[in-house]
Amino acid sequence: MSQKLYKKSNQAGMTLIEMLISMTVFLIAVGAVFGLLKFATLQKKTASNRTDQLQSARLALEYLRRDALNAGFGYHRTGGNAPDNIANSLFSIPPDPDVERDLVTSIVAGNNINPNALSSGVSTDFVSFLSRDPNFNNGNLVNYDSASKSGNVVELNTPNGEAANCAVNDVYLIEPKSGTTQIIAMVTGVSGNKIRIAMGDPLGLNQSATGTGENLNLLMTTDSDGDLINNGPGSIKKVNIVSYSVTNDGILLRKVYGNQTGTSQIESRELVYGVGDLQIRYFMEDGTVVDNPSSNQSGRTNQLKMNSIVQVQLSVTVLPSADGPDNAPPTPVIIREYVSTRNLRYEAS
Repeated sequence: MSQKLYKKSNQAGMTLIEMLISMTVFLIAVGAVFGLLKFATLQKKTASNRTDQLQSARLALEYLRRDALNAGFGYHRTGGNAPDNIANSLFSIPPDPDVERDLVTSIVAGNNINPNALSSGVSTDFVSFLSRDPNFNNGNLVNYDSASKSGNVVELNTPNGEAANCAVNDVYLIEPKSGTTQIIAMVTGVSGNKIRIAMGDPLGLNQSATGTGENLNLLMTTDSDGDLINNGPGSIKKVNIVSYSVTNDGILLRKVYGNQTGTSQIESRELVYGVGDLQIRYFMEDGTVVDNPSSNQSGRTNQLKMNSIVQVQLSVTVLPSADGPDNAPPTPVIIREYVSTRNLRYEAS
């Protein structure tokens, strides 16, 4: 019978303790790799979000730059007459102390009027820009022969065919050729050759044909005997009104007023999130640099000062998100632009 020989091995198997140690080391290594991947992913996401945010801020500043440059184009050098405190009701600028009609100038400013929850102790600026719409009526003015009243409604009587491109909710600068009683108003009706301007428009621009004193529509002015003065003939320009402001939670908004179909006549568009500040400074003809030439529209004399702006400095402060990989406080990024307001220097047709 053959004998089988067995060779004893000198290698022993892994003990339980060795296996546990190996698994622990492996889990630590896997955890470290996972942590690095998570860190890298979060860092990439944060960088991507920051890039998107800054791109949005630069785009918003381009909107601001374009509207600031257009301010005053084809608009009246003095401004359009409107009801007292229209800047308060339309733009939430603090009310002025007088009871005179307001002048809606090519630029309307509000300095540090909107609190900002993202930046402690900071209030942001407001600005609005007005210009003529060059695309309306194929670039031509609309003419009217006379202004009359039907009850408390002002009616502009146009030559045949002149009102063809006019529409309800259009915002117009109406300029009689006889003087400086130009008004900014909103169309409430168009019937044949008549353009109607009635109170109760969505923007609150219109005044009554039968009002008294500062509440009378300037197209219906009267002489010393109380007889109606026909403020015509004249011309009509369609006007673009846009504004920029920052909400309490840091959203930069661009608003468009009027000239829209539907019931809502204020279109609001969110441009940038995480805005910690919006500041606007104004360079004047006399060489001074001020935060608000009109002192928040405080009276017609101050409102007129807005027409002496030669350059605007626009500054947007962006606060990147604080949810980065190291949870570090956000580092503010200030984007600044200087814009010449050359269209305030002349009055195009």
